[in-house]
Amino acid sequence: MHQIDRRDFLQIGTALSLAFAAGVLKPSDVFGAESGLASGWDNKLFDAKTVSEAVWSMGGDVAVTSNQVLLSGPEMVGSGFVVPLSMESKIPNTDFMLVVVHKNPSPVTAAFRIPPDTDPMINTRIKMGETSTIYGIARAEGKYYVGSTMIKVRAGGGGCG
Repeated sequence: MHQIDRRDFLQIGTALSLAFAAGVLKPSDVFGAESGLASGWDNKLFDAKTVSEAVWSMGGDVAVTSNQVLLSGPEMVGSGFVVPLSMESKIPNTDFMLVVVHKNPSPVTAAFRIPPDTDPMINTRIKMGETSTIYGIARAEGKYYVGSTMIKVRAGGGGCG
């Protein structure tokens, strides 16, 4: 196995950084792109401002409110910079989950592909600019389901925007 020394590592890193900054290379040119999530609909998905727009950008028509999509987090946080959030889908065959923070400047906050035969459950940290409703969208067998919770942010928010 070839071992790279520190000097070579720094030279390669500098060259890649300059190429990215100049627009000559995109990160996906060097690191690859995962099909589906890194191409096509995701550009529209992360521009979505509402749950309906997010579902539409993924090819769906409507998201049905469901008590089978569970979101949990603290009722109130002192700062919106790091807010713990858990999402779970009890709907069989869930293959994709999405987190939308209603009042954030970029509401679509996180997207997760769920591998087959795994429990559709995620734990993450999100950033919130202010008190907001958090929506969790689960896709199962081509249908979309949504659950929600409210998290209050005390003064200051998380600097979103």
